[in-house]
Amino acid sequence: MPRSPQRHKGLNRLIDQHPSPSASARLDRLVRRIAVTCARLLVPLRLRARWQLLRYSATALGAIEERILISDFSGRLQFLNNQAETMFGLSSREAPRYRLQELLPNLDPLAFDAANSTVDLCLEAVGLLQEGESRLFSITRRALRLAGELEPSGFVWVMRDITRERSAQTALVERERFWSEVLRAVPDTLYVQDLEAGKLLFSNSNLATRLGYSEEERGDDSNLFWRRISHPDDQEYIWRLLALRGSMIDGVVQESLLRWRHRDGKWHWFCVTEQVLTRNEQGKVQRLIGVARDVTTNMEHSHSLRDSERRYRMLAGSLRDVVFTTDSSLRIDYISPSVQTVLGYSPEWAAQHGLDRVVAKPRQAARFYDLMRRVRDASASPVELAKLGQTLQAQTLYFDCLAADGRSVAIELRMMLISDENNRFDGTLCIGRDVSEQRQAETALRRAATVFDHSTAAIVVTDPSGKIVQVNAAFVRITGYSVDEIRGELPMVLSADRQQANQMDYVHSQVLQTGSWEGEFWLKRKGGETYPCWIGITAVRDDENELVSYVCFFSDMSERKASEKRIHRLAYYDGLTQLPNRTLFQDRLHSSLQLAARRRGWVVLMFLDLDRFKPINDSLGHAAGDRMLKDVAVRLASCVDEDDTVARMGGDEFTFLLRPGGDRDEALSRAIHVAERVLGSLAEPFVLSGREFFVTASIGIALSPQDGNDISQLMKNADTAMYHAKERGKNNFQFYQAEMNASALERLELESDLRHALEQQQFVLHYQPQYLADGHTLTGVEALLRWQHPSRGLVPPGEFIPALEELGLIVEVGDWVIGEACRQIGNWEREGVVVPKVSVNLSARQFADGQLGQRIAGILAFSKIAPSRLELELTESILMQDVGGAMRMLDALKQLGPSIAIDDFGTGYSSLNYLKQFPIDVLKIDRSFVDGLPEGEQDGQIARAIIAMAHSLSLSVIAEGVETQAQLNFLREHGCDEVQGFYLGRPVPAAKLKASISNCKQQASIGQLEPGPAL
Repeated sequence: MPRSPQRHKGLNRLIDQHPSPSASARLDRLVRRIAVTCARLLVPLRLRARWQLLRYSATALGAIEERILISDFSGRLQFLNNQAETMFGLSSREAPRYRLQELLPNLDPLAFDAANSTVDLCLEAVGLLQEGESRLFSITRRALRLAGELEPSGFVWVMRDITRERSAQTALVERERFWSEVLRAVPDTLYVQDLEAGKLLFSNSNLATRLGYSEEERGDDSNLFWRRISHPDDQEYIWRLLALRGSMIDGVVQESLLRWRHRDGKWHWFCVTEQVLTRNEQGKVQRLIGVARDVTTNMEHSHSLRDSERRYRMLAGSLRDVVFTTDSSLRIDYISPSVQTVLGYSPEWAAQHGLDRVVAKPRQAARFYDLMRRVRDASASPVELAKLGQTLQAQTLYFDCLAADGRSVAIELRMMLISDENNRFDGTLCIGRDVSEQRQAETALRRAATVFDHSTAAIVVTDPSGKIVQVNAAFVRITGYSVDEIRGELPMVLSADRQQANQMDYVHSQVLQTGSWEGEFWLKRKGGETYPCWIGITAVRDDENELVSYVCFFSDMSERKASEKRIHRLAYYDGLTQLPNRTLFQDRLHSSLQLAARRRGWVVLMFLDLDRFKPINDSLGHAAGDRMLKDVAVRLASCVDEDDTVARMGGDEFTFLLRPGGDRDEALSRAIHVAERVLGSLAEPFVLSGREFFVTASIGIALSPQDGNDISQLMKNADTAMYHAKERGKNNFQFYQAEMNASALERLELESDLRHALEQQQFVLHYQPQYLADGHTLTGVEALLRWQHPSRGLVPPGEFIPALEELGLIVEVGDWVIGEACRQIGNWEREGVVVPKVSVNLSARQFADGQLGQRIAGILAFSKIAPSRLELELTESILMQDVGGAMRMLDALKQLGPSIAIDDFGTGYSSLNYLKQFPIDVLKIDRSFVDGLPEGEQDGQIARAIIAMAHSLSLSVIAEGVETQAQLNFLREHGCDEVQGFYLGRPVPAAKLKASISNCKQQASIGQLEPGPAL
C-alpha cells in the first residue's frame, strides 16, 4: 500500500509530459482522469500498463504524417487524428456530425459496402485543394476491430499525400520516354549482349531489318545469320573478334570494321565498337555494350579521295608545271617532282630552302610572301577569305628563277585557296609554269608586231586558200580598205584590171614553185584609183612543209612619181587655184611670141584684177577669200578654149594668153569676146558662208606685136591698161594705149609722195559737225583725213586712202589721226571751245593690229584729255571678220573710256545676236539709206527699223549724209538722236570750225548756217 502513491506519481508524470489541445490531448486527459480514478480506487497494476500503452498510441497517431479517419460502415466519422483535423478543419468532437462521403465526394461508394469490410482496399487517389495548392492523396481502407471482437465494427481510413511521389514518378516516366526516343533516333545500332546466355538483351533497332532482311530470313540462329551475310574476307577476322570478347579489359574499346551484305546485294561497311558492361562473380565478362555504325558512305568517300589523291599525284608528277601546296598554317606540305625537271632542284631541297634561294629578284619573292600574309590574315574571316579568293583568281605572279645549272627560268605562278568539306580554309594550291619559251616567243612576236604595225610598206597575210586574214595600218592607208572590209577577200580585188588579175595567176604559180616572187604591179584603191607598186610575195610553211599562209608586202611607187609631179606642179602651178603660175605663164607667153613671130600672127595678153575683193577678204577672212579665188578661177577657165591659158599671177590678179590669131582683127575680136564672157561670168553672185557676194573685174588687154614684142614690155602694157580700166570705174576692159603710160606714171608718183606725206606733215584733219535731231545743238564732230599736197593741192580721200591701204601705211597714218584729234581736243579745251566729242574712223588693219589698245592708251595719257571726249568708229564688216577677236578688242578699248560707234550700219552682215553683245554706244545709219528719204519707202522702213532696234538696245542713233530739210524732218519725227551732213555743216579745218562755233554762240543757233557743197 505504501507504494501506491509512488505509482500514482509515476503515472502522473507520464501523463503530464504530453500536453496537447488536439484529439490526442483530449484522449490524454481522459486517460489521466481514468488513471486518477483508478489510483483513488487502487486500480491494479496491469490496468495502468494498458493505460500507458493507450497513451503511447495516442501520441503516435498525432506524430505520423498520414491522415487517419475512423468511421462506421455508413461512413459516419468517429475519430480524426491531428493531421486529418488540420486537413479538413474539423475536430474529433465535431466529426460525428459528418459522413466521410461529405468530405470526399469522389470516393467510390462501394468502399462503404459492409459485405467486404474484412478486405483491405487501396482506393483511387483523390485530389484536394490545400492552401491554394492542388495535392494528391492515396486512400487505404482497413477494417476496425476492437479488442476481443471477432467482427469489425467500422473502417479505418488512411490518407497519404503522394503529390511529390507522383510528380517524381511522372518525371521518371518522361525521362524514360525521352531517352527511349533518343535511342530510337540514333542512326547507329546500340545493343547489349549477354555472353553467358548468348542472347541479345537490348537493341535500339534491328540491324538485320536495316539491311533489308525479314525475321523469317534471319531465323532463330542469329550467329549463323551474321556469318552468312558477312564478307568472305572478314570471316576469319570475325572469329578472332569473338574469341577476344572474353579477355576484354574494362574501359578499353574494341573497334573493328566489318562488311555485311545488304539484301540488294551491295556490301555495307560497319564500324563496330564494344566494351565491357558487367562481369560475373568469377570476374569473367558477362555482358557487353556495343555500337554498330554504317560507314559505307565514309569508306566510299575515303576510297574515292585516296584514288583521287593517287591520280592527282601521278598527274602532278607527269606535268611540267611545278605544283606545291600548303596546309592551313601555310607551311609547304607537298612539292611535285616536276621541280626537278624545271629547275633542277629536288622537292626536298626546294621545300627546305624555299623561294629565297630560287628567285633571283628579291622583290618578286617579297610579293609572294606579302600575298601569303594576306591569306593568313584573312583565314580567320570567311568573308575576307572569299574576297581574297576572288582576287587570287585574276592575279598572276611572275618570278625570274635561277635553275641549278645557272639558267634563267621565267616562272608564272597562280595561287588558289583550298577548302575542306566543311568549307573551312585548308591551305593553298600553287601552280608554277615555265614560261621562258613563251616569253621569248612573245618578245619575238612583239618585235614582229611592231614591224608589222609600223612598216611603211603595206603587209598582207592570207590563209593557204589565198583569203586575206590580216593587214597592217600601211595597207589601210595605201588602199583605202579597212581591216573589216578586206578580211576574207581574195587579193584579186586589189588588181587594177582583168589583165592584172590574169597575171596574178602566174605570180601564184611562181610562188608555189620557188617560194617567193617580186615585181612591179598595178593595183587599184578602194575608190577606183590605180597606182603602181612593188610587190613581194612569200609562202610560209610549217615544220612539216605544209603551207600555212602567204605574206605579201608592197610599197606604193606612185608616191615618188606623185612627188615629182607635185614638185613640177608647185613649180609651175598656183597652189590655190591650180592654174598655171607666173613662171609657166611667162614660159608659154615666150613660146607663143616666138611662134607668132615665125607665123606673123597676133598674140593677145590680158591682165585681170578683181574689184572689191580686198574688203571681202578683210571682212570674211582669208579662208573665205581663198574660196572665192578658187571659184573665180573656175569661172575664168570656163571662158576660154582648151588651147588658151589662164594663170594666177598672185593675190587677186589673173592673166590670159589667147592662142595666136592670123591677123589683128581676129585678135581684137577674140579679145573682146573673152573679156565680155569674163565680165559676164563674174556678174553672178558668189556664195560664201551662206551669203551672196559680188565682185567685178578690171581687165587690161595688150596685143603683140602692136604693143610690144618681148614679154616684159607686153606684160607692162597690159598691166597699165588694167589700171586704166580701174580708173574708168572698174568692171570694164580697156585696150592698151600709149597715153596710159602717163596715167600709170602719175599713180606711181602719187604712191611715192604718200610715203613722204606723213613725215612732211602734209596730212590735215577736217571736222564735220554733228547735231541733235533739232539741227541746232552741237553734239560733236567727225574727224576726216585730208592730204594737202604741195603741188596737187587738197587731194580727195578716195584717191589716196586706197593707196595707203595698198602701201601698208594705213596703220601709221591712222595712229596719227587719233593723236591729232586728241591734240585738237586739248587745244579746244584750253581755248574754251566746247566740242563734246570727236569721232575718229578706224581701218580694218588698225583694228586687227594687236597693239591698238596700247597705242590709244598712250595717246590719251599724253594728251591728258578725258577719254569720253573721243569716239572710235568702225564698220560692221570689220567686227564680223573675227567676232571673238573683235569682242576682246572692243572690251579693251571700252575700258580705256572712249565711246564706240558702228559706221555705215546696214551695209554689212552683222548678226543681231553679236550686236547685242558688242560694247558699243552709237549706230550710224549709212548715207545710202538717208539719200532716199523721205520718198523711198524701203529706205524709210530701213531707217525706222534701225532707229527702233538701236533704242531697244539702249544705243544712240546718228544719221549721216543729211542733205535736205525733208530728210532732217523725217529723221527727227522717227526718233533719230543725232544727224550729220552737208545740209547742216561741211567738213572744215579746226580753225574754221572754231569760228563757226563762236558765230553760233553769237547767233544762239548754229542751224542758221547755210549748207554748202561737199568737199
